[in-house]
Amino acid sequence: MDSKVCSKCKIEKPKSEFQKRHDRPIGVRPRCRDCQRKVDAEYRLTDRGKRKYRTSQWRQSNIDISYEEYKEKYKLLEGCCEICKEQLPSLCVDHNHATGEIRGLLCTTCNLALEHLKESHKIMNNAIKYIKKYGGNDV
Repeated sequence: MDSKVCSKCKIEKPKSEFQKRHDRPIGVRPRCRDCQRKVDAEYRLTDRGKRKYRTSQWRQSNIDISYEEYKEKYKLLEGCCEICKEQLPSLCVDHNHATGEIRGLLCTTCNLALEHLKESHKIMNNAIKYIKKYGGNDV
């Protein structure tokens, strides 16, 4: 038996189209990979899914914050990045990589900018001088 019918789309597909799961009688999940991806994506949009997904991501990055703390901080900032003040549906949790201390919530661009500028105020000041010298957007 090298094929199986997906429990969601009801299409018979090869077993290679299903995620392995050794605790199942036939060794694969009931839904095909495509259907499972859709289910997972829908779940991540729910509050429970966001909580689970983000908490696991923060844990992997050694960021010590709960989803409730994040939501409270996000609400206080009215969804705005603490650097550029752009309002977004979600923000990154910025933290000190050396101490693990949480600094604030930033948009992805500002968070990556800090990382690329090595979190150094000297490098950031040099970048400001550079932009002032050669011109740039003063938003």
